[in-house]
Amino acid sequence: MPRGRPTTEQLLARVDSEVEVLRERFGGLPHSLELDHVLREIWLLETHHSTAIEGSSLSEQDVVAVVERDEARGSLAEALEVKAYADAASWVYETAPTAGPGIDLATVREVHRRVVGPVWTVFPPITGDSPGAFRTTGVTVGGGRRVRLSSPPAVHADMTKWAQASTRTTMDHAIGRIAERHAWFERIHPFTDGNGRVGRLLANWELVQAGYPPIVIRFQQRALYLRGLERADSGDATGLVELMARAVSESINRFILPRLAGDARLVPLRALAENSPYSSDYLRQLAIAGRLRAVRHGALWLSSHAALQEYMDGRSPRGRR
Repeated sequence: MPRGRPTTEQLLARVDSEVEVLRERFGGLPHSLELDHVLREIWLLETHHSTAIEGSSLSEQDVVAVVERDEARGSLAEALEVKAYADAASWVYETAPTAGPGIDLATVREVHRRVVGPVWTVFPPITGDSPGAFRTTGVTVGGGRRVRLSSPPAVHADMTKWAQASTRTTMDHAIGRIAERHAWFERIHPFTDGNGRVGRLLANWELVQAGYPPIVIRFQQRALYLRGLERADSGDATGLVELMARAVSESINRFILPRLAGDARLVPLRALAENSPYSSDYLRQLAIAGRLRAVRHGALWLSSHAALQEYMDGRSPRGRR
């Protein structure tokens, strides 16, 4: 393990501390796209990156134009796909917080209907499948991922087990359970098309239910994401867990940053680093060494703009940036 790289357990503990800080100091997570611009940012980013992972050529600016201004960008199929995903993600963000625990098959089918319905109305699949219907034919996965998928006759039974086992996995932490279940869903591959998009939306459903913000797995992380899925197929979900945990942390700090008010307000070092010449790891080293005024909050270090300015004003001219 590279020096200074946190273990999976340390990473998950840090994320939980960040969630606690967001809840206790900043009022918790919003769930309305209309009332919170940060959640809306995450929604648009997720729409762009999740569809890009599946091959969409639309840029982030194109996605905003299609979703928010109903402008024509790219091919008709891509525009329909992006609009449909945005609708499905919006429904997940606002429905999951008040839904019962776990995910039932009706929810899975509804997410799929929203993801592929508008596209299949214009471009129906050659298999004749309907939105929300489990597949009755064989499928393959792209990206070079080697995995044995559920056979068509086994899909319904496998999905029933998946839905019933929402808390029964080998991981103790919620993010670990969700990562394992995401890989499990993708191994079943219950639909003719849309499995990747639906699977990522269902993972966000479970994250929101567990008290975390929705995440964005970026297109640039596609190779890492597929490798994490493949290793999870072999029983080691560590890479996928860490990818999701870091994405949760990124989303949390998106909420914290706009809420910073006052130079003396204590914030996580990751948030403090965003507007400074230093990395969060370097600030953590300063805090541990007592060179930056900071306090420990669970697995998290908190400091302030005032404390950072104090350090910068008093550091040696030879100090490392």
